[in-house]
Amino acid sequence: MRNTYDLDSLPHPGASSAKDVAYSRYMELARSVEPSAADHATVRPIRTFLVEPNALLREGLRRILSETVYAPSLAAGSLNEVSSQCGPDSGTVVLIADASRDHEEFCRQTKLLKEQNANAKVIMLVEQYDLNHVLTAFRSGADAYLKKSISYEVLVKSLDLVLLGEVIFPSAIIDLLRDQETRVEQNKQESASEGPQEMSPPTKGLSVRETVILRCLMDGDSNKLIARKFDITEATVKVHVKAILRKIQAKNRTQAAIWAASHLSASRGAAVS
Repeated sequence: MRNTYDLDSLPHPGASSAKDVAYSRYMELARSVEPSAADHATVRPIRTFLVEPNALLREGLRRILSETVYAPSLAAGSLNEVSSQCGPDSGTVVLIADASRDHEEFCRQTKLLKEQNANAKVIMLVEQYDLNHVLTAFRSGADAYLKKSISYEVLVKSLDLVLLGEVIFPSAIIDLLRDQETRVEQNKQESASEGPQEMSPPTKGLSVRETVILRCLMDGDSNKLIARKFDITEATVKVHVKAILRKIQAKNRTQAAIWAASHLSASRGAAVS
């Protein structure tokens, strides 16, 4: 089972907080693998690649890591610029990358990278945590999922732990899951209070996601609006729409909306897991 560390909530050294204990334990574990002063000079640099679209942030990270064994061999603005350096014959490499932009596509590329090179370590940096994003990153094989607001010391120690085989994901995901369960339970209670309703399961082999997107087509939503509603790319929406048209044998979105109006239940706002 993957270990998780609530790195985003760890205080900085010297902070007066109950979380000091968690921070101390985390740092103790990280320091247990840190080379001694006598051995430090003999430590071989780790092949590290840095991907950050923002040139200023990229330079800042590069300078921060330049004094460590994780000094970037290459700092680039996109994953495409470094992907050739992380192939199956590259051995152990560390990829530190911004995953805030087009998160779904970056996770897809991460999965492909991990399949090609099992020794590649991928550390994703994000602005904030989102339940769906965290789960997608976890399933793609990411080795660490960190907020950009963490301290320099925590970042470096996190890299040390990743090289030991640890997988660092926010325990904050537990709180997000609890919130989701609470919302689902509230929806169930609200539905029960409104009395029995006709609830038909997805038909024609439609998945839950496709069923919800089909309801959006009924409402006349554009691909862009649907993508914004469910935090996915327009390209992904197009794939879902094509699958829907094929499954219900509709030629276009209008026919799909007409089909949905007569086949889907009147219940609206189904939750998407």
